Amino acid sequence: MRVLVIGNGFIGSVIAQRLFTEGHDLQTFSRSLKLGVCYKQSIGDLFKFEDLSNVLEWDPEVIIHTAWITKRDVYRSDPVNSQYAKFTIALAKYVAQSNVRQLIVLGTCAEYGDQKNPCVAGMTQLSPTTFYAEQKVISFRSVLRILEKSNVKFNWARIFYPYGPYQDSDRLIPFLINSLKDSKPIQLVDTNSIYDWVTTRDIASAISWMISHDLPVEVDIGTSQGYTNLQVLAVLERVLQTKSSLGGGVLHEEKSMKNYVAGIESGLFTSGWTPQDSLVTGLKWVIAK
Repeated sequence: MRVLVIGNGFIGSVIAQRLFTEGHDLQTFSRSLKLGVCYKQSIGDLFKFEDLSNVLEWDPEVIIHTAWITKRDVYRSDPVNSQYAKFTIALAKYVAQSNVRQLIVLGTCAEYGDQKNPCVAGMTQLSPTTFYAEQKVISFRSVLRILEKSNVKFNWARIFYPYGPYQDSDRLIPFLINSLKDSKPIQLVDTNSIYDWVTTRDIASAISWMISHDLPVEVDIGTSQGYTNLQVLAVLERVLQTKSSLGGGVLHEEKSMKNYVAGIESGLFTSGWTPQDSLVTGLKWVIAK
């Protein structure tokens, strides 16, 4: 199957490699090339749709849209979020008039806002609290409206807390790993909220599953298992066989007491898909890379 992956970041590149390994005719479109891969790559400006038009002439059967702003310090409020939303909507308008069979767009659990219970796609109310999440919700609702009368299979996959090799070093898990390895003091501001950490290779597995199975439009990609940041740190200490120095001058994560976990009733789980990584095996994989 001809599959176009838009974006080749630390999630998109793993999805692309997984699908290529499975035998799909794979091509990516992004602003830069990824070294050491065997599938086709095209580069261009995401916000110039004419750049993407040249790739669309390849006539992909499946398009997976993974690109969005993710820089930790700015992504929640950056105005560029609206440009990604406009691109996503423009992509849906193209898809509605094309031969594309399936469009998969990566959303975020941030669309649910602050929750006290596990989230279930299609049931939990969307209550975005940041500009980033608001633009994701706007994109989702617009794409749903554009494609509702088409024959295109549409899936909006809300990713919970992803981690994997080559993630931005400012993100929590790389931050903790590097701090432990370098014996730097750690201060965890948020020690009560519960997060659903999912590896990029499990995300890729879920996307592959979505291509070959009939799933609801709204899908949660997580593990259904939640951990506090203190619990993540404790697992890392065991894996790295070291001890952290808590209470230092390094701050990370925002203050909150929320539950950010994918509910086991979500359609991806009920369809038969299961994540392969536990928190321990996932962290060992990241550390080994």
